Amino acid sequence: MQAMSSARHVACYQRWIAGQEAGLGDLEAALANAAAGHATDAELRAAVERCIRGYAEYVTSRRTLAREDGAALLAPPWCTSFENSVLWLGGCRPSLTIRLLYSLSGEGLEEHIEEFISSARGALGDARGMGLLGITARQLELVNDLHRRTLRDENALSDRLATLQEDIADRPLLPIVRERAMAAAAALGSGARDGLGAGCFVLARPAGVVDPEVDAAIGSYKAGLGRLLEEADELRLSTARTLATEILTPRQAVETLVAAKQLHLAVRDWSHRRGHVLAQPARPPLASPAQSSDRANP
Repeated sequence: MQAMSSARHVACYQRWIAGQEAGLGDLEAALANAAAGHATDAELRAAVERCIRGYAEYVTSRRTLAREDGAALLAPPWCTSFENSVLWLGGCRPSLTIRLLYSLSGEGLEEHIEEFISSARGALGDARGMGLLGITARQLELVNDLHRRTLRDENALSDRLATLQEDIADRPLLPIVRERAMAAAAALGSGARDGLGAGCFVLARPAGVVDPEVDAAIGSYKAGLGRLLEEADELRLSTARTLATEILTPRQAVETLVAAKQLHLAVRDWSHRRGHVLAQPARPPLASPAQSSDRANP
């Protein structure tokens, strides 16, 4: 059963990667057509909507898998160790898309954010575009508000994950472990009195037998992880959707989504290539002619 579940997790991920690659091609084609003057805002908007729809379908698929085994999605074995090291609750941080927008827009946008923080918005014109993407003052204000809300929600989910991890050790498992240890110690003491020897250790349950209490505690923990992953996925989706469909223009949205997909696929490709290189057996160094001669004539 576990093998079948794992296969379904991997298949879902592989479909997602294939969708990322196809979606990137779709967005890049739309962007090229726009640059050549062959694509309207409506066509760019349609490309953005296709991208968001694909993301929503992936979130729906993961929801079912998270309810089956949330732990498998938290640090997926089908990803490299490097990929897992940058994951947040089974995926990218929702705020990363906003950070990408800041990076794409260049230093000018960062300077204007500081002006907003300093309550100097009056010096900016709402219609004047800023940075490489031409973000307006009103857009920047909306992006900044979205960023703050997203960071707040990220922190709340991170805190809940920490609490869940602390609770699994504190409440369900620790009393069970102590109870089992006390039972084993009592059995050991009884064995010593009966002449079995001090080296005898008695297990509370035979090896290989599932402990119902432990199994229930782990099941509850995995269910909690699944719920957190569902909420994290929804936050990722809602952040991307709000940014791409409610704040940015169609062209700005396409450029931002292209950068996000390029980054995701590039990190995956680089980490897999590096992992493949490290997995190769080391080749013995080639002997120089002089060394070969020395070995032949000691």
